[in-house]
Amino acid sequence: MAAILCESFGKILNGTCDAVGKVCALPFRACGFATGELTKVCRSPFCLYLSVALGLNLPPVVFTGMSWTNGAGGGGDEGCTSASNWMLTNALLCVINMAAAGYISQKITYEPELGDPNAAPFVEASVYGKDASEKTPVKPTPEKTIMKTVMESHMTDTRSRSLSRVKEILCYDPWVALYILVGIFFCVWQTVGANRTRYAADCGGDLDSHLTQSLLCGFLFISLGACTFACSLCCVVK
Repeated sequence: MAAILCESFGKILNGTCDAVGKVCALPFRACGFATGELTKVCRSPFCLYLSVALGLNLPPVVFTGMSWTNGAGGGGDEGCTSASNWMLTNALLCVINMAAAGYISQKITYEPELGDPNAAPFVEASVYGKDASEKTPVKPTPEKTIMKTVMESHMTDTRSRSLSRVKEILCYDPWVALYILVGIFFCVWQTVGANRTRYAADCGGDLDSHLTQSLLCGFLFISLGACTFACSLCCVVK
């Protein structure tokens, strides 16, 4: 009886210690994961573009939160409400800009997972029915010949960091096509915001200064973002 109690008590203690150990190790694992991802970003050719995208799109989100925390736009004035709504929409667009920057750089720079349906297609070395390492060629079947011809004419060399890979992502990825439309709307929205500044002049919560600073970040991102993205494309192609 005593042996059974001791064994059960020992299992409970072991389970408790394992659970506590896993919980205590979570912050260190998260720190290690974050450090690894940060290292990967710093080594990426898109490091400068990502820095600009994050550095110029994150402040407008913070400014919007600060304005709403201070009660901006809640006075019932139509002009203040209009300026406050512009800040909210602009913050959403900035979040999309940051997400798109990470998505595009990840897709172009790194190899896709095997079996990933969203990955850009690759021309396999075994198109002819044998591995490239075998020296005796096998006569290709008509079906594989047609497949090879189509892939070579449209999707040749879609490896990461290749010119065709850049073309594949920027021209044929549906998410990038959607973001291009969002980017155009973002540029138009900045010009709308320039007109909303006159409505925010007499609003509380530092809405006037936050809106002006958000506009500054937006126009800087449009110019510097385009330049750094072009420079990253020049560096990324092998």
